[in-house]
Amino acid sequence: MLSNLGWIDGITASGVVFFGIFVGFFFFYKYKKLDARLLLYLGLANILAGLMFLGVFLDFVMVLLTGNNIDNSNGIVGILSYIFFAPTMITAIYIGCELILPKKKWYILSIFAVLGIIFEIIVLLDPIGSFNFIAPINPGEELIDYNVNLLTPAGILMAIFLLTVVVFLGFGFLYKCKQTTGVLRKKFLLLSMGSLCFCIFGLLEGLTVPGVALIVVRIGYSISFWLMYFGFIKK
Repeated sequence: MLSNLGWIDGITASGVVFFGIFVGFFFFYKYKKLDARLLLYLGLANILAGLMFLGVFLDFVMVLLTGNNIDNSNGIVGILSYIFFAPTMITAIYIGCELILPKKKWYILSIFAVLGIIFEIIVLLDPIGSFNFIAPINPGEELIDYNVNLLTPAGILMAIFLLTVVVFLGFGFLYKCKQTTGVLRKKFLLLSMGSLCFCIFGLLEGLTVPGVALIVVRIGYSISFWLMYFGFIKK
């Protein structure tokens, strides 16, 4: 039977998955209604970001159905989550390029597309070496925990992606905020806050074992979706 921490881990991970998918499709609806093309990519980014918790979610479902955790001998829990990391980052960088450096977007995206492919290959071929997995002492009482090993190629690439999003989107939007006034300034500020929240809480999730603090970390991660939404279409 799941412990209290196991329930917190499973419920919050499920919340992020479903919330990300819901918000993503909501952005698709807004894209159709407003014909704002970037909302299409923002919706995709939110769905992919939500699916980054798919491994934890499926482990939670497995425990509820069978009383045992997923067989993680091949690192499948890490694969199921981090296979969505590079596409999420590339989509986010594309949005940033469109708003900040539209003329150079394909040069920038080409570089990160190559890095993303390398990241995917590494995670698929060596998940055990790329992540630090923590199996429950008593299977079925807690979920399989894991975080990225920063000293591996996958960890280094992840750090490059997150640092790029922080600098390019977080501080890039903040710089644009200082150059504008009124409603536009508010929008860039919200976009900056959303980007920084996504990276900060995503980093805390990926590199630490926060325990009960998972509630704060995953709520903060989910809030980034709405900050981006308000930055794009709210007046």
